[in-house]
Amino acid sequence: MDRRQAALAHVKNQASKGDVEAILLALDDFAIHQEFLMNVGPEKGPLLQAKVSALSAGARVLELGCFCGYSAVLIGTALPEGGSLLGIEVDGESVQVARAMVDYAGLNGKVTIQHGSSDEVIPTLAGTFDLVFLDHWKELYKPDLLALESHGLIQPGGVVFADNVGPHFNPEAYLKHVRHSGRYDTEYHSSHIEYRDEEDGVEISVLRQTSFNAL
Repeated sequence: MDRRQAALAHVKNQASKGDVEAILLALDDFAIHQEFLMNVGPEKGPLLQAKVSALSAGARVLELGCFCGYSAVLIGTALPEGGSLLGIEVDGESVQVARAMVDYAGLNGKVTIQHGSSDEVIPTLAGTFDLVFLDHWKELYKPDLLALESHGLIQPGGVVFADNVGPHFNPEAYLKHVRHSGRYDTEYHSSHIEYRDEEDGVEISVLRQTSFNAL
């Protein structure tokens, strides 16, 4: 059985439908004791959840990279009143599992998982997002952020939360952009790779200008 399907089965065996805390704990348990999962995890997850909870009513969140739906559930339960999450995932199997995970968590009214590649989907999006969570292929972080900027999908005050920007992931191009382009107030939070002792971190950046000229 695919590990994503196995993780979903483990959740359904260990957690009651709609019990978000138990669902996330079951996913953590699976990742620690059975097979590794690329989740934001229990160390960095609360920081992401706090940023989402601090958003204003009706906030829109965009997630790039959903995998088995861990962060979609985590974000979905933290959304402010009237808030919504759109998750973009390129892998069809991950889309299926993430949608099932969101459904099992009882978050269908708040969370939508769209199948497609970020470079194809971003130009089709409308409106703006108050928080963007980057957790897909690391080499896509910078080009996708530039695309979000150029299409006006982030406004001043918008938060970009990038997971896995520690030394293991070679995030130099992305970090150079958010730290030195003059467009963001940004801060690195040291952490660890999910379920491991290896160094990792997240970069939380807040947009501070509206003029976008490619570097």
